[in-house]
Amino acid sequence: MALEKIAGVRAAARDVEPFVAELFTAAGVNRESAEACARAVVDASARAYDTHGVRLIPFYMQGLAGGRINKTPSLTVTEKAASAVHVDADDGLGHYASYRAIDEAAKLAEKTGVAVATVGRSTHHGATGVYTRYAATKGFVAIGMTHADAMVIPHGGASAFFGTNPLSFAVPVEGEDPMVLDMATSSIPFNRVGLRRATGQPLPEEVAVDDKGEFTTDANAAVWVAPVGGADYGYKGSGLAGMVDLLCSAFTGMGHGKTMASFNGPDFSKPIQIGHFFIVLSPAVFQALSAFDARISDFLADLRAQPAKPGQKVYAPSDIEKGEAKKRAVEGIPVDNVTWGALEGFAAQYGVKVPAATADAG
Repeated sequence: MALEKIAGVRAAARDVEPFVAELFTAAGVNRESAEACARAVVDASARAYDTHGVRLIPFYMQGLAGGRINKTPSLTVTEKAASAVHVDADDGLGHYASYRAIDEAAKLAEKTGVAVATVGRSTHHGATGVYTRYAATKGFVAIGMTHADAMVIPHGGASAFFGTNPLSFAVPVEGEDPMVLDMATSSIPFNRVGLRRATGQPLPEEVAVDDKGEFTTDANAAVWVAPVGGADYGYKGSGLAGMVDLLCSAFTGMGHGKTMASFNGPDFSKPIQIGHFFIVLSPAVFQALSAFDARISDFLADLRAQPAKPGQKVYAPSDIEKGEAKKRAVEGIPVDNVTWGALEGFAAQYGVKVPAATADAG
């Protein structure tokens, strides 16, 4: 994972989270939804998932103001089978529904060893890895995914068909934070394009295309992104994106990504109705926990000890984020100037006190 340079401010996560929750409640969001969203976006920023962290708050506020997102949802939980549960999000913030889905699946997995939780009639839920990591902190292994509106070209295509359709996997690790894989099935999430626009940085090669379907490094010219694998091997990313789309649509009753309204408007009045799909496993049902923990620890130790190229190091998934999380716990989470300015505007609008922050050149 390459960390973005963010010119803006730094603020303590412990101050930003209640501030964000208060903004949402001041805007009319019920307490459960507001706190879940604040928790999820700040957790993402605290762990260096900046594209899906605090910078998404203006996006959610726009959806709430337009009516796309239900401010006061009433979640409905239906047990479909001994190991399957469905959460109807009632068009509310997807963070609230996703945390609830993990909790419900975990209760079933304790009995059955494995459980599936689907979420329907939801909205964008931020970083999918937030929820799989949450499950791992409770002692479970989790797989999570969500689909999205079309912004990724299929391999060989010239216009968007798939969403960025992220896929996440998290495992508890004895003596350290869970190992988390959180990746888009696109070359980059489109939010990274937005972040590069805000920070004025160019994009890497072969990750985004312009309105003619040609690869571009200009974030302002980029209209879609490419699947994982780039120009030559993008069929791999397309295949994974299709898997995520089907699990999140066919199992939840939602339409596939191409049928969704654009996340970026211009219509922010109609619900998009996204689906999420989670699998939660209880290691204790399959192995003695001592044996399971030893296997995970042995795997990570062996992986991290592998020989590396000169000047490089072999990392396990989320190792870089774990290191950055420790740094941010001391220095604060970075928020780009565009987002911080928007937060200050919302704070003034709703009479909410802005947390202390220090300038950061990135």
